[in-house]
Amino acid sequence: MSHGPVLGIIPARGGSKGLPGKNLMPLAGHSLVARAAAAARDSGVVDRVILTTDSSAIADEGRRAGVDVPFMRPAALAADDTPMLPVLRHAVEALEADGWTAE
Repeated sequence: MSHGPVLGIIPARGGSKGLPGKNLMPLAGHSLVARAAAAARDSGVVDRVILTTDSSAIADEGRRAGVDVPFMRPAALAADDTPMLPVLRHAVEALEADGWTAE
């Protein structure tokens, strides 16, 4: 069975209340964002990895980790109670608006 390109999406918002700044905190020398990026790359199945975030600091960390940050997530999709589906839908729609197509 053949499939099209596999997109990996790392969701990382800046406003965590449970553990503030968790996406940038180092754990054994690497941030959570860098670890997610490495896991996606090392999986061997992901063709493109993007980061969706509302935080410029997290976006910068994603870029340092080699992740594409093609857009910033709107604040309306970065609340404590925002479900994941609208976040993922926004990411795919933003990529499609930029010419990327899902197969």
